[in-house]
Amino acid sequence: MNRLFDKSIVLACCIAAALGLAVDARLVAAFCLGVVVASLAEIAQGERARRASEAASYAYIMVAVFAPSFAPFAPLALYDIARRVRREHVWGALGAGAIFVCALVAYAHAGALPARALLLTAILSVAATLLSLRTAQLEREQERMRRTRDELQERALVLEARNRDLADRQDYEVELATLAERARIAREIHDNVGHQLTRASLQAEALRVVHADEPGVAADFTDVKRTVDEALQLVRASVHALNDNATDLSVQLERIVEDARSDGGPQIELEVLAEHAPANIANCFAAILREALSNTMRHTRAQNVIVRCMEHPSFYQLVVSDDGTGAAKTNSRGIAEGMGLGSMRERVEALGGTFTAGPRAGAPGWRVFATVPKQQGDDAR
Repeated sequence: MNRLFDKSIVLACCIAAALGLAVDARLVAAFCLGVVVASLAEIAQGERARRASEAASYAYIMVAVFAPSFAPFAPLALYDIARRVRREHVWGALGAGAIFVCALVAYAHAGALPARALLLTAILSVAATLLSLRTAQLEREQERMRRTRDELQERALVLEARNRDLADRQDYEVELATLAERARIAREIHDNVGHQLTRASLQAEALRVVHADEPGVAADFTDVKRTVDEALQLVRASVHALNDNATDLSVQLERIVEDARSDGGPQIELEVLAEHAPANIANCFAAILREALSNTMRHTRAQNVIVRCMEHPSFYQLVVSDDGTGAAKTNSRGIAEGMGLGSMRERVEALGGTFTAGPRAGAPGWRVFATVPKQQGDDAR
């Protein structure tokens, strides 16, 4: 837009410089060719088209050297030559300008053009060149500012992403601390209050036996024992509920993945879509994932590990797959069947689920697949 505005001003000044000339076919042709050359410079796309446009501008200057009628519109071509001046091509532009100045001097001596037209053409040629150079510098500054703006926006997006990661990490740490505190409270209640109530129940039973020959006293101790047993059951239920709340599947799996990640190790991708699984299923899946990642680190040269834990309408599912390759992989995995894989299978089958482990179908790597029914998992306490 800036160059269109500049060229409009230059063209208007060129027309003013040519007002004193006789309007003939050569002047009209000079005007039309000047406008065409100036327009080609604006619509040229691609390196080849730009070079052709630049060559047309130089050709127009050369024609103006031999045809006086073209001289008043030469500043349009000089404007386009100046816009593409580079250090390696500056001598060509300076040579074309010097030749054009010599042509104007020759026209002045020969009287081919009026002095007014020659003076305006010379002044306009210098002004058009300076205007083009100024606009080129302005465009470079605008481009630099756009790049700076894009870099700042990119940095802002990166910082925003880091802030989100930090916020998520902070939430994770808070949740982890909360769950750890719940587990500690559950242990304290179980170890202290639970044991004291159990002791009180045994003492009440012993006193009831000692005073068996005193029906009234024995009945009182029976009531005391019943009350203590009820309190013990309530404490146990509360401890189990608190312990279950302290077991979060997503937090457990995330903790295991974080511990397994290392600079030289595989990239581990984790997706958990089952945050409220029962404690026994969460502990089972955590043990399976820990053993599966351990096998991957020890027995394969995997680059990527994908962990998916999902909750379906009737069952929970855990899938651990890697792209590990290596000659020792099959043998190592086969030996592990009697130890790690066997332990994983026993854990899943104890909850009524199914467990499979073996090479991935149609792709290199290993796949561990475990499912546990919801009803079986929820009832097994």
